[in-house]
Amino acid sequence: MAPVVAVDEVHGAPARRRFVELPHVLDGSDPRFAPLVLAWERFRIDRHRNPALEGAEWTLLLARRAGRPVGRISARLAEGSDEGQLGHWWVDDDPATADALLDAAATWSAERGARSMTGPVTFAPEQEAGVLIEGFDVPGLTGRPWHPPRLAEALARAGFAPAERIPTWRLAVPTASGDAQPPGRRRLTAALDPAGPYADPRLVFPGIRAVPDVADVVRSARGRGSLAAARRARSGDWSTAVVVGPVEDPERAVPALLDAASAAGYRWLVAPWSPDGREPETVHATFTRTL
Repeated sequence: MAPVVAVDEVHGAPARRRFVELPHVLDGSDPRFAPLVLAWERFRIDRHRNPALEGAEWTLLLARRAGRPVGRISARLAEGSDEGQLGHWWVDDDPATADALLDAAATWSAERGARSMTGPVTFAPEQEAGVLIEGFDVPGLTGRPWHPPRLAEALARAGFAPAERIPTWRLAVPTASGDAQPPGRRRLTAALDPAGPYADPRLVFPGIRAVPDVADVVRSARGRGSLAAARRARSGDWSTAVVVGPVEDPERAVPALLDAASAAGYRWLVAPWSPDGREPETVHATFTRTL
């Protein structure tokens, strides 16, 4: 008989660390996996710093089998809402893990008045939305993570229906004239993004923002990822920028961001809009289920 999957709420620093690091443990050896910026991951579960947690009930749930962490999920219910959210979705390939976590998150949400549960949204769309459903052969990027197919499959198997498709395209950045200027200094604030301390203020505009692909540096730095990323952040020598969060008017905003990325020396922009009719490079999606 297979060991029973136990699901517990996360309390204390050791459990929080295991929760944050679980995707690395389960899939970090896959070359498509986009290494996470741990400073950003810790920020997202800090009730004192993350504005998405203000006025909301939320919990972190960790699944263990024989004492070993094998899955995680977060659940959130905004004040005055009956639409629950799930996030931080990552499980191993045992269906029992996914079922146990989703049941626990659904029970927690329903007990607090939620009538539905939608996600993955961690904890707000501008911080992360969706799980990969197309483009599994494409390596993940900072702000556009790679997920193994089992994550979306587990949601569908549990009765979640697709809610929103989130496609992305890789756009070539026009060559700029003159030398690109390094980014100005930036302190960590509530406006943190998936690049954490390596964010580039040259890519932030009203209605749209992008982050440098730190994952590319960390993936290839052979254990020296943080130092290599810090050096690149100071010089502004990045290759790819990724649009994150909702964009109200992509047909106007993306071209403007392309110009900014060109002036900053980027070569690629991964964006939620393309000027032509080609197929997107990847598609993420959110899923929903009534409770």
